[in-house]
Amino acid sequence: MVGVGLAVCLGTTAAEAEPPAPASAAEQAPPATQPAEPYAAEREAEPAGPRRWLDLEQLSFDLGFDGRFENRQVISDPRRRGDFRFRQTNEEWRFRETVGLRTRGDLFDPRVLNFDVAARWGLEQQRLLEKRPGRDLEQQPTGDLLEYDLRLDILPAGKVSGFAFASQVEDRVPRRFLSSLDRTRERYGAGVVYNDRTLPMRLTWEHSFEQLSGAAFATLDDEDRRQDALRYEATWQPSEYHSLRLDYEHNRLREKYSGTGTRFDTTRNDFTLDHTLRFGAQHEHRMDTFARYQDESGDLARDIAEVTPRLRLQHSDAFSTTYSAQYLRESFQQLTTEQWRGDFGLRQQFGDSLTGSLDLYGLRQNLDEHGGGRGGGADTTEWGGNAGLSLSRENPLGRLSGNLTYSHTALRTANGRRSGIVIAEAVTFRDPQPTYLANRDIEPFSILVTDAGRARTYLPGRDYLVVQVGRNTSLARVRSGRIADGQTVLVSYTYRAFEGFELSRDRIDLRIQQDFKFGLTPYYAGSIQDEDIDRPKFRTFRARNVNRHRLGATYRRPRWSTGLEYEYNDDAIDPFEALHFNADFTLLDRARQQLAANGRLSRFLFDGSEDLRRRDTTLVDLGLTYRCLLGRDLHASAAAAYRFEDDSRFGRVHGIDVTGALEYRIGLFTASLEVEYDVLDLPDSNDETIAVWLKLRREIPVIGQGRGPTWARRDW
Repeated sequence: MVGVGLAVCLGTTAAEAEPPAPASAAEQAPPATQPAEPYAAEREAEPAGPRRWLDLEQLSFDLGFDGRFENRQVISDPRRRGDFRFRQTNEEWRFRETVGLRTRGDLFDPRVLNFDVAARWGLEQQRLLEKRPGRDLEQQPTGDLLEYDLRLDILPAGKVSGFAFASQVEDRVPRRFLSSLDRTRERYGAGVVYNDRTLPMRLTWEHSFEQLSGAAFATLDDEDRRQDALRYEATWQPSEYHSLRLDYEHNRLREKYSGTGTRFDTTRNDFTLDHTLRFGAQHEHRMDTFARYQDESGDLARDIAEVTPRLRLQHSDAFSTTYSAQYLRESFQQLTTEQWRGDFGLRQQFGDSLTGSLDLYGLRQNLDEHGGGRGGGADTTEWGGNAGLSLSRENPLGRLSGNLTYSHTALRTANGRRSGIVIAEAVTFRDPQPTYLANRDIEPFSILVTDAGRARTYLPGRDYLVVQVGRNTSLARVRSGRIADGQTVLVSYTYRAFEGFELSRDRIDLRIQQDFKFGLTPYYAGSIQDEDIDRPKFRTFRARNVNRHRLGATYRRPRWSTGLEYEYNDDAIDPFEALHFNADFTLLDRARQQLAANGRLSRFLFDGSEDLRRRDTTLVDLGLTYRCLLGRDLHASAAAAYRFEDDSRFGRVHGIDVTGALEYRIGLFTASLEVEYDVLDLPDSNDETIAVWLKLRREIPVIGQGRGPTWARRDW
């Protein structure tokens, strides 16, 4: 894609007019002392004149012209014989003529109403062209552009205050190794705040809309989300040691994802009650009670009811205990679980360097297949605990630190004739390793993947792939999807449960490292897990044993660091060995220039198993950033990233992401040039984009000093 943008704002400011003549020495000298005039103080206190109903702190205009050209090319190169090669090119020409306004001030009085307004309106002409096998498509739409950002504060210092806001902004969203997306965001709402030390309250309503789109006609990237939320918050705090907080939210979410016909519409009511009480002679003890009720309807609905009291007793400066209980009820996809759990923990500080901990728990979970006790379900009983030691001690060579943890889990299921359920299991994608879900015999069509905040739903085939490995299930990230490398997501699913079995799991985790004063830090980390099942009829059962070790060292200097690590993972599903090397360098660090580079090289050797073939993978990541102050008013910056992945089974992947910017600012005139180049070369497709934007801006202040539009400053 090639993009060129031009914004020109012309005008003459009062600052450019001829300056007044300098005052004479007599005029600049302070006046001679005069005798005090009777009643002078009373005369000075009198108002100078009637208060104006409108007071403008700033008023400025700008005129502009934007021009843009885009070109994006996608080539599909099939690996199987008989499939044809597909090539598509999207082009877009866009012209905009705009006028902008920026103003802020107050009405009647600063204590009554303050406002801050930025708006831009213009005419737009476009020409869209798509070249593909068959008939080409062409359109020439015209229309207008409106961007605005409005904020009103009503009685800002009063006992009861209010606010209102409305905005609509267009900007760009960069993607790693892929072309940027155009984003249109709309948001408006209002709220009332009751300002009180003992019982502050807040009531707000908000509507938001966000639309993402790629190149013209490239609807695969299109997406829109609409959300309406009504929120009420209140906190009763009779003292600094006692508080009770209530939160209520009514939320409607409507999501159309990635240019497909798939929609997710959900309505949620969420009540949360959080109580905190600190007591004791020094208020060293603490009692927390958390209660939540969530009722959802629509697609992917999830109902939750939870009550969790927690008591923490600080017996001394070095010794404390905790006691907690939990009742949790969750309903999802016609499955309902009820869970009762109890926890006990203690912490003991031994001197200044050693800390010991012990945690014990027990839980019981009942599963109802269809809710209301109408279907078969499964009962689960689980208990266990962990004990740990944490060490951090100074020594003549530096600092020695480490931790050791032993955990035991005993699990027993009964009446498991139907399905089990897991809600919001946290999973992190790390290339090139596959990500395995915790349970076996998972029903693939029940898998639901969302982001950490449940605001975005990811689609199979578009963002991730489901791979069955015997009785285990793994998720693989699609390189051209919306899930990034290293991102943590939430996965919900159902799995087939057996008639009943007992499982025992023991695990030991150890990490120890020495930080030498001269910069070297060798370390070791290991995990050993052993599982055992007591029912002989499960002859196909393979325990999820883990034998993982990492041995490495990092060497740090003021301007560079490097590290080497060997990783051994004898996992029962997909064992591997790996060697990792990483380095970071500050190549240039001066007042006017900074140049930094980083790199990572990993080599994986997967041993294979009964369900997986042996394979090896090489992963290379390189990065470079540069910033330069070419003059007092001229700034330059650049960043580059390169990824190379060579997998003996899945093929090679190349990724290139280069961005650069040049900005010149003098007075109220600003010129900027941005460049973007992206390549994502997959084994069966290639996506290449180049974009260039040139922007010139000239503000025309009438009152006050211009600072640019609000949407250029406000962080969403």
